[in-house]
Amino acid sequence: MEFLPVFLNIRDRKCVIVGGGEVAVRKARLLSRAEAKLHIVAPQLNTEMQSLCKAQAAVVTIDTFEPSQLAGAVLAIAATDDIKTNIAVSVAAKEFNIPVNVVDEPEYSTFITPAVVDRSPLVIAISSSGSSPILTRQVKALNETMLPSRMAELATLLREFREPVQESLSNFEDRVKFWEDVLDSEIPELVYSGQLEQGRDKLAARLTSKTAIDAIGEVYLVGAGPGDPDLLTLRALRLIHKADIVLYDRLVSDEIMLRIRPDAERIHVGKARSEHSVEQGKINQMLVDFARAGKRVLRLKGGDPFVFGRGGEELDSLAEARIPFQI
Repeated sequence: MEFLPVFLNIRDRKCVIVGGGEVAVRKARLLSRAEAKLHIVAPQLNTEMQSLCKAQAAVVTIDTFEPSQLAGAVLAIAATDDIKTNIAVSVAAKEFNIPVNVVDEPEYSTFITPAVVDRSPLVIAISSSGSSPILTRQVKALNETMLPSRMAELATLLREFREPVQESLSNFEDRVKFWEDVLDSEIPELVYSGQLEQGRDKLAARLTSKTAIDAIGEVYLVGAGPGDPDLLTLRALRLIHKADIVLYDRLVSDEIMLRIRPDAERIHVGKARSEHSVEQGKINQMLVDFARAGKRVLRLKGGDPFVFGRGGEELDSLAEARIPFQI
């Protein structure tokens, strides 16, 4: 990594932006979302910056930059169209040991501002280390599309229950399993659909009953399709990432296998010329036994698991043994 991803708490802290144009406005908006105490330095401000400064009660200095203006600041941003001024801000900030960003000039910067996907308190920062702002923008757009707008409400709800969960479940592994089960339950969908109170009630009920400590595991039946990981559904990827143990067939591509957690146990059960296949009855029993041991088991098949894949037989065995499963 060229830059360390770090989240700073700048609430009510002095942050200096040198510049009064369009680029400076974008940076001021970003800092104001983190509730910084804005100090704007520029010979003149455009109309948008004037409005923003008024709305945010920013401290405005209508003047050219002077190093003394950085005193007491926790970070500085140089966003003028004059490279000499920007370099002067960089030099002064470094003398004050203040993190500094010179917009579009990473060589003069000690930090860069990422593209941000804001679902506060969940925040995703995206950066190409200054190499390709357009690529960064496209990755941001992809994340904005994929993440539900109400994910912020879900993150707030989970934070609300964090301390009660710690008090109720003293074992770290129990807490991890509890939260994983919550996020794989109907609770997120309730929140995303605007039913926050119903989601809160169900989360409270889960904690009261301590359903996370149930010893039984779960089985996930996933078809890998033609082998292109880009064709996997988001649900399939989520289940692949969760699995503790993976029973996979020969037809599953290497690209799909790379999506499996590095620490997950992998068991090959498919046919190959140099290997004997595992009998279907034994595969069925392995799924049941691993789940009864509390494991999250992924049955990963090439193609469609129900077309020549005998997925139906495996589900029948799981249902008979009362093992929970997802498809």
